[in-house]
Amino acid sequence: MHPSSLEPIATTPIESKWRRITTPIPVPDSIPIIERLRAAEPRSMSGMPPILWDQAEGFLVRDRFGNQWIDLTSAILMANAGHAHPQIREAVKSAVDQKLMATYVFPQESRLRVLERLVSLSPVPDSKAMLYSAGTEATESAISLMRRHGQGLHPEKIGIVSFGTGYHGRTLSASMAAGQPAPTDWIQRESLRHYQIPFPYKWNWAWGEYADDPTGEKAFATSIADLAASGVTADKIAGFIGEPLPGWATMAVPEGYARALRQWCDENDIILCFDEVQCGMGRTGRWFGFEHTGIVPDIFTLGKGLSSSLPVSAVVGRRDIMDIPDPGDMSSTHSGNPVCAAAALASLDVLASENLIEASATTGKLVLDRLQLIQNKHPDRILSIHGHGLFISIHFTKPDGTEADADLETFVAGEAVRRGVLMFVTGRGFLKFTPPLSIDPAAAIEAADVISECVDDGVRGRDA
Repeated sequence: MHPSSLEPIATTPIESKWRRITTPIPVPDSIPIIERLRAAEPRSMSGMPPILWDQAEGFLVRDRFGNQWIDLTSAILMANAGHAHPQIREAVKSAVDQKLMATYVFPQESRLRVLERLVSLSPVPDSKAMLYSAGTEATESAISLMRRHGQGLHPEKIGIVSFGTGYHGRTLSASMAAGQPAPTDWIQRESLRHYQIPFPYKWNWAWGEYADDPTGEKAFATSIADLAASGVTADKIAGFIGEPLPGWATMAVPEGYARALRQWCDENDIILCFDEVQCGMGRTGRWFGFEHTGIVPDIFTLGKGLSSSLPVSAVVGRRDIMDIPDPGDMSSTHSGNPVCAAAALASLDVLASENLIEASATTGKLVLDRLQLIQNKHPDRILSIHGHGLFISIHFTKPDGTEADADLETFVAGEAVRRGVLMFVTGRGFLKFTPPLSIDPAAAIEAADVISECVDDGVRGRDA
């Protein structure tokens, strides 16, 4: 049964310091409300476990029926500083009480403070920043900037290269840069000058044995040669956009590959953009995920954990690139909305003052060590468990090792929810361990142990 099913399943009562399950899941009394939701919104919104959220605080999520979960979703990697952090809530309340709730791009100080903080954090020399609402909006802006820069060099220099398994949002250019949908689903990528190369994922190496290319330099050279052979040469490329640690892989671009990518961009006047919407803001144990690659991009995007709450995203990058559009030519209705900006600034303060970036690295190492025990027990069903900080993924495989096991993944996710650990379903054979960075290490270990029990049960049921 899929975890999103509305058929209640009896549960064993659970009462620990952080987990409490007292009802069947889904809760029978919640089903009419969820059915009304499903009647009112598209079915694309119905893929997650049917838990009716009532409160989310710190690293805990509660419904109004007495159940409580350890949250490993962070509301899709958003609540880096924790859900409903008191300092962020107070900042939002103060902003509302100031009676300033919308300003468009007219000057206002809360936006200034966020921008100055981002510029001060940016490793990109001589940075400027621009605020938006959603991560996909930041992607669109970044691609526009890269294309404008390229077109200023040559009218045909407008192509965008990205990883074929990445994710950058739902809008048009963001979808074209992402790995889904497939090019034939609706619009041919190539017709919009979007081109893709494989991500150098060592468990699915597209260029032969990983041992033959431990740094990834050969892999990058091969990918660029393949592009050129298809007629896509560097003089037609304006920019590259990719996640330095893709959300599905939670592993960094190998340093040799990254160096080769940086060199190729430098030699060919190509703008290098890293998408930090998921892996940024301390998620990987460093402020920015690209710090694990050994290189610095020209521009990068932020979102999700930037505010740990309200919709805020950003593009940060070199002044000469950011200043390409004329006044009024690159703006957003809600850019730096005063209330959202207040939340973002408070979140940045909390991440620094509560040492949550260091906590992510430390807790993540404990979790990885604990989860590794699962792979030791089931080496034929676990392809890999890896990650940086609290950006960890568990990859399931069928016994023959040739295909991801999405059925085992969905079973584990659904069973974990019934045992008080909230996870989201990917449908692609992997699960993500991405709690708020403020999670108590003991709670993180408890969640890892619950996952281990669920994997045991799932493997036993399939191999019986």
